[in-house]
Amino acid sequence: MSSWTTTTFTAHEEIPIPLGIPRAQVLSLLHNPVYMIMRNSRVISHRLLPADHKSAHKDGSGAGVPTYEITDKMTFLPEAIWPAGSVTYTMSFEDTPDGLKHVLKAAMSMVSKATHTVVERDGGLVLTEDSVVEVNRLVAGHVKKNMHDTAAGNFGAFVKGLEGGRWAAKEGEVWEGGGGMRYTVADASSHPS
Repeated sequence: MSSWTTTTFTAHEEIPIPLGIPRAQVLSLLHNPVYMIMRNSRVISHRLLPADHKSAHKDGSGAGVPTYEITDKMTFLPEAIWPAGSVTYTMSFEDTPDGLKHVLKAAMSMVSKATHTVVERDGGLVLTEDSVVEVNRLVAGHVKKNMHDTAAGNFGAFVKGLEGGRWAAKEGEVWEGGGGMRYTVADASSHPS
């Protein structure tokens, strides 16, 4: 719902899953929130919030779903205004029989609700992502650009995880990210994959 300070937009992304990768393997990777977080090359840190943390779902659904606090390396305002060079937000993950729903809440009144669905099409599998984003009008352009710019890398990391046959992060594992950043998985065992 848009107002004079916020606007709402939608986004749709699709990626074909390589032939021969079973649906169960795709769902297993989608249902691993640590992997879904770490595939984003901008993530600096993440931590699982306590089970009693208020869910990120505005409508009250998804109570008890894993919710993480995530910090990304990101600059979208001049350093004099936003000197941190990073943004921290919460994201909840709710497994579904055919994919995943997640809700992201960030500064500037941003709420992004996304649904990832594994569908059969033309004899193969396709992963779709449909998002509805409500955000402050001042940063809407940046958010759209950021979503577009990171989609290919995030989907590419997802397919790489599938093709490598490894779809669960291991605690203590170090992953290389974009821009030479390195990440250590701290809480991979906190949510069963």
